[in-house]
Amino acid sequence: MSRPARDRGRISPDCTATFHGTDSAYRYGCRCPHAREHKRIRVKRWREGRSVARRVDGTGTRRRLQALTVLGWRWQDIGDRMGVTREAVQHTAASSGLVELATVARVKAVYRDLSTRPGPSPITAARAAAKGWHGPLAWADIDDPTCQPDTTGPDAPVVDEWAVGEALAGRLPSSRLTDVDLMEAMRRLLEEGLSEGQARYRLRLTNAHARRVIRAVRSAATTEETRAA
Repeated sequence: MSRPARDRGRISPDCTATFHGTDSAYRYGCRCPHAREHKRIRVKRWREGRSVARRVDGTGTRRRLQALTVLGWRWQDIGDRMGVTREAVQHTAASSGLVELATVARVKAVYRDLSTRPGPSPITAARAAAKGWHGPLAWADIDDPTCQPDTTGPDAPVVDEWAVGEALAGRLPSSRLTDVDLMEAMRRLLEEGLSEGQARYRLRLTNAHARRVIRAVRSAATTEETRAA
């Protein structure tokens, strides 16, 4: 008795197939991007007379996931779009082995969607940079294992100057700020000479929230100093 195909998770919200993401799922009606890619690879290899590999080099996949975190996308953000858990995404990004073709296709689809805009978490971005990971613009060929990253064009999150200014003036609550803007507002207050407590009070943050933001600000500052050295 044949084993049922594994469901790789829905990516296209309009896809009504019973299961998703594989060549087999494509044959039964799935039109999610990763199912299309899996089918394309199978047909290409069949035409070339080659066997269909189930697992391939994971260099490009790992770099894409790491690049997204440099932009501020969290494992959970990526996992939700891939249809897998945050732990599965984190494991793939840290793994040095081969990667399943279906995973490669899913990561490429999510990367195309997210790599042109900043994510919501500067804390994630700071941690990724501290690990020495690189953003999308650093790679001339992200799939080439011999390609070295170009760090002259950093992938920095975009700050909303209006929102930061309104928050510093007390006209916009911190709950209305993105993580990127909140981190920038905290950085400016600390640079002005306010104590951590005064900055927390100005932005109306809880102690725990303020500590997390301050740690992210200091981590980002350390990373910048390291790059400049």
